[in-house]
Amino acid sequence: MRARSIRWLILEGILMTTQLAGTTAAEISLSVDPQIVLNQIDPKIYGHFLEHIYRSANGGLWGELVFDRSFENLSQYLGGAGGHWVAEGNVLRQQSLGIRLCQSFGDPTWTDYEYTLETRQDDGQDCLLIIFRRHDTKRFYWYNTGGWGGLMRAGVKGENYVQRCRSAAVQSVQAERWYRIRVRCEGSHIQIHINDQPTIDFTDIDDPVLAGGVGIGTWGTTASFRNLRVTALDGRVLFEGLPKVPAAKPEPNRWRAYGPGTCQRSKENPLNGAICARIDALAPASAATGIAEGPIQVRKGETYVGSVWVRGKARPGIRVRLLEGEKSLAVCMLPAPIDAAEWMEYPIRLTADSDTPDARLAIELVGAGRVWIDQVSLMAESVRRDGGFRPDLISAVAGLRPPVIRWPGGAYAERYRWKEGIGPQSKRVRSPIVIWDDQDVNSFGTDEFIALCRRLKADPLIVINTGRHDPATPRSKYIRDACQWLEYCNGPIESTWGKVRALNGHPEPYGVKYWEIDNETWPVGASEYCRIVREFVPALKAVDPTIKIAICGCADYDNSPKIGGWNRVVIPECATLADYYSIHHYEDPDQYAEDPRRYEAFLTTIENQIKNSPNPNLKIFVSEWNAQSTDWRTGLYCGGLLNGFERCGTFVGMASPALFLRHISASAWDNAFINFDQKSWFPAPNYVVMKLWHDHYAPERIALEGNAGPLNIVATRTEDGNRVVVKAVNPGGSDVDLALRLRGGFRPLSVRLQLIAPGSVAARNTLDTPDAVRPENVPITIDGPRIRFSLPAYSAGVAMIER
Repeated sequence: MRARSIRWLILEGILMTTQLAGTTAAEISLSVDPQIVLNQIDPKIYGHFLEHIYRSANGGLWGELVFDRSFENLSQYLGGAGGHWVAEGNVLRQQSLGIRLCQSFGDPTWTDYEYTLETRQDDGQDCLLIIFRRHDTKRFYWYNTGGWGGLMRAGVKGENYVQRCRSAAVQSVQAERWYRIRVRCEGSHIQIHINDQPTIDFTDIDDPVLAGGVGIGTWGTTASFRNLRVTALDGRVLFEGLPKVPAAKPEPNRWRAYGPGTCQRSKENPLNGAICARIDALAPASAATGIAEGPIQVRKGETYVGSVWVRGKARPGIRVRLLEGEKSLAVCMLPAPIDAAEWMEYPIRLTADSDTPDARLAIELVGAGRVWIDQVSLMAESVRRDGGFRPDLISAVAGLRPPVIRWPGGAYAERYRWKEGIGPQSKRVRSPIVIWDDQDVNSFGTDEFIALCRRLKADPLIVINTGRHDPATPRSKYIRDACQWLEYCNGPIESTWGKVRALNGHPEPYGVKYWEIDNETWPVGASEYCRIVREFVPALKAVDPTIKIAICGCADYDNSPKIGGWNRVVIPECATLADYYSIHHYEDPDQYAEDPRRYEAFLTTIENQIKNSPNPNLKIFVSEWNAQSTDWRTGLYCGGLLNGFERCGTFVGMASPALFLRHISASAWDNAFINFDQKSWFPAPNYVVMKLWHDHYAPERIALEGNAGPLNIVATRTEDGNRVVVKAVNPGGSDVDLALRLRGGFRPLSVRLQLIAPGSVAARNTLDTPDAVRPENVPITIDGPRIRFSLPAYSAGVAMIER
């Protein structure tokens, strides 16, 4: 069977690889033989991947309505101006823990100069960025200080990460300490000093950037900068002072202050994180003083329940309201007087008297007082009763019927602290990093993820943090942490972490079968990653020998200058320790026609490497894939790639695209299947195609013979042989008339065709037009053993043929 499958796969590749655009054919004739089964297709190729970025979990799928419940991102928003960057005297502060928040300035024609400044890390666990020779957005250098777990490892690199030079000396960066930085650029020679100590001495011999301005930035940290100066090597001062502070950018779901009193970020004894909010109000006052977050969708008659933790004094009390503009939709007065030296939790119950998509949750003092507040939570009572998931988004996810869900990342998993996401919500703390517009507050943790999977009847797959971003901590700590996570999920109630799970309300083991050893580990190198695998896997198997292990494979085509050749090292070294080989592939959406076939061929090269390894049964797991758009190109790409996975069913055992969910305010990665705001959602074309394909999954691929021209097409059948499914993508610019002859005595009695043909690769769905790209039933002709139908230009469809 295996030899026959490979032979037919090669034959189909030869027959179907033709010019993909501009083909004009009156008719393409193919024959389908349901009696010849070429390979089985694992339904897990229709898996999905949930990562805590772009509000996919907290503020998205999870029905919590308060986005920043512990006020960790408070300071840059309370005043309502200045955005992330604020000038205070001779100091410029960047106040967000977001990633890659940079300010560039100066003249792109500057050549040789010294750039000096002082910088201080104020909060966070990642790096400060010193930018120089910035010619444009693609060609520049930056110096990374404080990255990789707070260590002073320096990198010089460009946009595509093709250059990197790390310092020989590695030292810790101390928060709230000023460091003097001096960068000297002379021709292709770059020197960098910290506190007058040499850190980098680097000559760029590979297409050096010889001119450009300068800049500053942060990645996952807040920071201060002062005494910025650029001096030409002949002594001329090119720049001195602070760059212009950019205008504030309005962002949704952020707390904002109002009223005559003051509201401020406070580090004074927060409940369980690093920050809380302090509200001060004096009497008499003309209006209440408070803070509000929104927008929130509320519905008339719905009751919203939650709580707020408070300490301090407020004799008239604290008022909690739902507001639309200045209009109150619901009011809840906390018991007065407030007089608590220690934190106390107060329940909130609000019933809205009208519908609005733009409500705000307000917490305010109605008289004199000083209070600190933390851990604000609010959820629709009906949502809480139904498990805590936002109804429309859980319905959208359920529509895809994922057989497996990978979680919690992605890059998010690389620093995930699972113990901070279990137990009472008010005791959970924020993620240590901001990643892709999101600093998760851990409202959605292991127990919520398992509840999601059980609700959807999906297998959970958990990605482990191996500690590679924390080199100061022994790896043994992360191995122990991973084993405890496994015990929490799978251990009996008598085990140490099984008891903790039971105390959290879940006495029965979860039985999580699939575990992945970190994510995109390429920066540590293939040999070091093999050492990680050899240390983690035996320890995990000692806890539960029944689990299945996925290990990190290559990116794209395994040919990048930095990490190419990964497969040649990791597969032979680690194949016996794993069941799945996890690879990633993101594609330019303009390659929607060509890349699915190209990538399918690449998958066969990996399969050949696996066949020659010590474990020829290792399966490929395409754990992240997509074309980077939400127009119809990504739908065509999705159909073509899924057809490839079905053709490669012998060795592709699992797949999961990214992104799964994304708030429409997101700053990047416009490729998500489910796109939403606080009101509603829309499916991108990849969602529409994947749903159609999965809805008509059949487990056995069968023989398809003939010249398919521009079409990407696959034929499958049900196990009983009574239904044949043909999935076809026409990515070309011309219509195709298709005739299929059923062989092997299969006589079609009924046929249905569902076709997606929006007419343009630019077609897309939106919140206003969520079904512009959708499948429709179209006529199909039965002519004895033949069926006939048309595939318009830029279309994808599924024919269901029954006998």
